[in-house]
Amino acid sequence: MKKYYLYNGTDIQGPFDIEDLKAKNITKETSIWYEGLSEWTTAEKIDDLKDLFKSSTPPPFGAKTTTPPPFQKPPIQQTTSIPQPTKKKSKVGRNILIVMILLVLVVGGLFVAFKNSGGGYGTGGDTYQEGDTYQEKVRSVEEIERSQPTKFLTVDGTYHENFWGDKIIVDGVIINTATVASYKDAVVEVTYYSKTGTKLRSKEYTIYENFPPHSKVKFELKINNYKDVNSIGLEVIDATAN
Repeated sequence: MKKYYLYNGTDIQGPFDIEDLKAKNITKETSIWYEGLSEWTTAEKIDDLKDLFKSSTPPPFGAKTTTPPPFQKPPIQQTTSIPQPTKKKSKVGRNILIVMILLVLVVGGLFVAFKNSGGGYGTGGDTYQEGDTYQEKVRSVEEIERSQPTKFLTVDGTYHENFWGDKIIVDGVIINTATVASYKDAVVEVTYYSKTGTKLRSKEYTIYENFPPHSKVKFELKINNYKDVNSIGLEVIDATAN
C-alpha cells in the first residue's frame, strides 16, 4: 500500500495512507509525494486520490468567499500587546524607579565617603582619590545590574497561530533598561492560559542575542499550541551578563 506525504506550507507530514488523508481534509492543491515520484505534485494529479475530490471542497486559503475557512482561533488572535495576567505585567516602570533609587544611594554614599576622606588617600588606603569617584560609582552600579538581569530585562510583543493551528508564532521584543550593564542569552518562559485564566503549562526558550544597555532587541519564536489555550504570557526569567 502506498504511503503518502504532504507539505502544509511549513512542515512535511506523513506517512499517511488514503484513509488518513481523508481525515486530513486535503484539497486538490495540497502538495503530495510518495515513493516513485521524482518531485512533489498536487493531490488532484494523483489517480488514487481523485475520489477524494468528487464532492465540493473548501476554497484555497486566500480565496474571496463570503465565509473564509477558519485558520485561527479568534480568542487567541492578537493585534496589539500580548495579554498577560496581572502578575505578568511589564515591570519597566518599577525597574526604572529601582535604578533611580540605587543611583541616588550609591552617589550619596560615595559623596559622603569622599568628603570624610578629605579628598585623598588615608593611611589605611580605604578612601578614594579625587578623580576616582565617578569610576567607582559606575563600577558599583554595573555590579548591581550584572547580578540582577531579570530586574532590567522585560519582554513584550504580539502573537498569532499558523495556518494549521498547531503552532503559535511570537513576534517579540526584549527591552534592557539597565544603565551600563549588557546581557546575552535571555531565557524567556512562555506560560499558556485557559479562557478562565488557569495556568495550563509553561516552557522555557533561550533567545541567543546580545542586549546592550537601553536597547530593544526583536526576536521570533515558533512554539507549540495546545488544546484549550486562550492566551499566553511571556517573562524573562534569566540571562547572562556580558
